[in-house]
Amino acid sequence: MKKKNKLLGLLMLSVGLAASGFSALVLNEVRIENVEKIALDESFVRAYTSLRAGQEIGSEVELNEAVAHDVDNLRRSGRFSYVRALVEQDGGKFTLIYKVAGRLRLKQIDITGAEEIGNRKIKKELELSLGDYVDEALVGEKVRKAEAYCRKNKYPDASITWELKPDEKTGSADLLLKVNEGEKLRVKKIHFEGDHIAGESVWRRMTPNIFPSRKTSDRYNPWELRKVLQQKKTWWITPWFGAYKPEMKEADLAAIRKFYQDRGFLDVKVDGPEMKALGDGKLELVYHIQEGVRYQIGVIGFDGNTLYKTDELEKQVKLKSGAVASRAEIDAAASSVNHYYGNRGYIRNDVQPVIVTDPKTQTATIRFSVREGELANINEVDIRGSEKTRDEVMRRELAVYPGELFHQGKVETSENRLKNLGYFETVSSSYAPAEEGTNTYDLTFKVKEKAMGSFLIGAGFSSVDSLVGFAELSHGNFDIQRWPPVGDGQKMKVRVQAGTKRSDLEVSFVEPWFMDRKLALGQDLYYRDASYYSDLFDLQTLGSKTSLTKPVWDPFTRASVSYSLEQFSVNNMETNAPSEILDDKGSHLKSAVGFDLSRDTRDQFFIPTRGNYSSAGVEVAGFGGDQETYMLEAKTSQFWPVLDDHVFNLKGEMRTIESYGSKDVPIYDMLFLGGPRNIRGFKYRDVSPRTKDGSGSDEPVGGLSSWYATAEYTIPLWTKIRAAAFYDIGAVSETSFDWFAADINSSYGIGARIDLPMFPLRLDYAIPHITDDANKGTGGRFSFLLGYTF
Repeated sequence: MKKKNKLLGLLMLSVGLAASGFSALVLNEVRIENVEKIALDESFVRAYTSLRAGQEIGSEVELNEAVAHDVDNLRRSGRFSYVRALVEQDGGKFTLIYKVAGRLRLKQIDITGAEEIGNRKIKKELELSLGDYVDEALVGEKVRKAEAYCRKNKYPDASITWELKPDEKTGSADLLLKVNEGEKLRVKKIHFEGDHIAGESVWRRMTPNIFPSRKTSDRYNPWELRKVLQQKKTWWITPWFGAYKPEMKEADLAAIRKFYQDRGFLDVKVDGPEMKALGDGKLELVYHIQEGVRYQIGVIGFDGNTLYKTDELEKQVKLKSGAVASRAEIDAAASSVNHYYGNRGYIRNDVQPVIVTDPKTQTATIRFSVREGELANINEVDIRGSEKTRDEVMRRELAVYPGELFHQGKVETSENRLKNLGYFETVSSSYAPAEEGTNTYDLTFKVKEKAMGSFLIGAGFSSVDSLVGFAELSHGNFDIQRWPPVGDGQKMKVRVQAGTKRSDLEVSFVEPWFMDRKLALGQDLYYRDASYYSDLFDLQTLGSKTSLTKPVWDPFTRASVSYSLEQFSVNNMETNAPSEILDDKGSHLKSAVGFDLSRDTRDQFFIPTRGNYSSAGVEVAGFGGDQETYMLEAKTSQFWPVLDDHVFNLKGEMRTIESYGSKDVPIYDMLFLGGPRNIRGFKYRDVSPRTKDGSGSDEPVGGLSSWYATAEYTIPLWTKIRAAAFYDIGAVSETSFDWFAADINSSYGIGARIDLPMFPLRLDYAIPHITDDANKGTGGRFSFLLGYTF
């Protein structure tokens, strides 16, 4: 409406001047007209306008531009709800008139009725402050936003009425809001009625995720259906959770339909939810489901295919006659056929499944309707939307090139590689004809960058290093050669930690394409001061590590070679320390070369549900420095999905170290077990051989071979919270390559995993099961750990 008024005002101005035969003129008067009764200070208006009485105007274009500029300034000021400009001519006199309606200055906001929601919440959602300029339209928009907030947060019947009371003399106004909250509604129960819904006991309702009942035949447990809903219910231990959200209704009905159609009930009908009041604002939602017949796949056919024979396309479809007619699998089959064409250079293909059901025979005939596209070559590949990331950083990830035949699989691979860089919020591809009448197309990848720099500051606590505060500055798209240092795909991190038992400074840098090859160069510099290793000494470490990492064989396997130079200082030694520790007092220089081979097929990096991570490595010290040792290490971790989002994890590790020089392996390289990262029923580093110097000390001094294994079963309880049950077992031997000579220690327990972003917390309580003589009589213990384990 504002734009229309502006154009109308300028149109009248132009017409009036044209009719009079425009030539250079002098504005005799510039007048301000207030179209409202509310007091208006004309100086406000003139402060935003440039034209003045007596000013000479050289042309019609000059006048129109000046007036348009003034009108824009008046509107952008936010002080006026209506602005219009026109010129009146009386003989040879010209008068420019600005007609305006001023907004009111907000003097006071009074809210009544928000007893449960609170006035502070309402004011925050209004986004209005005292002194702001407002009118009826602006206030109406802000109030609707606050009302929507109330309805979304447990008060679906909430309404807000309002009145803007102006003071015509001062040009100010009071805003009066009356909130009718309605009844606070929370979902206490979610119930499903249908022929294929299994019953659930009171115990099942309390623990649906922990002990899901076994599904029989084609009956489904209510917890399976509740899981697909966006609407959640409140629990007795989370009474604030489960607000009723009516805006989720359609999405939830579609989710239930999809649940059944994916299991063969293609004709399913879902109604609801029926709302039943349980008192005190609590609701029971009832969904009525008419499942109908569960279909099996009958005849499968194709229509419209001419480029490829039917038997070729049938090979792309994994559907089999007699199998359950899952809608998800049918759609996946159509997508596979579409990819078959796309991977052979054809674009604009369309494959749609036409499903005909027969309730009498309980079969579904499926015919894929194929609309074949045209063969296409790639003319140009363009990347748009990037303002900071350099073009070559993105292009080196692409699997498609100009001049090639179009390949849908390679286009999707390119999209995924760009997404996996972590630099972009969204990545999408599109194509358009390069030249009319040809089969060449320009391929465009559109990206939207996201903020890559982060600064974290916080504090944590673990049972190993006690209380720790930290600050971390990192950037995932760094450029060390330019300013501002952004856009070259490098990774940079600086982290400072200080606590009661440790102080750390770490700087790390990664160049993922060293020498323009898929070769990652890593550089780490670090200083660590730790007293948590032992009560008998402190250990300072000053070091540098340089590494080169390259994918080998396939994208999941990586090989890495590294060189590290470290100075260890064992100091603050207690006088009663055993000889195995006293011998290493002072400073030691370690120069080592390492090689590591790893394979990672996990579905997620931090919280995997399936897949495997395994690695094997060797480190040899003795290229200069004081130490001549070599260490071998192998570890693996396998994840299996079980039942409904339950995960079983089995992992293990074997290590050995040996000296090939005149000196023994130093205390800081000896092997220990115990603590929150391996055998959780024992103190940190307490699973270890003990001193034999005859001093009577029972101090752990480490071994030369170690192994441990863990079995852990995790269960989702709520969003980002999982319960865990585990069993740990392992041993540390005094000699190298002699893993199974030492006594075994083991523990079992339960825990919780709280997966907060950047602050993952592991809480465990473990009880020793098998113990050696040194740990006999050890009781259960809690352990706390910030971070993820492999």
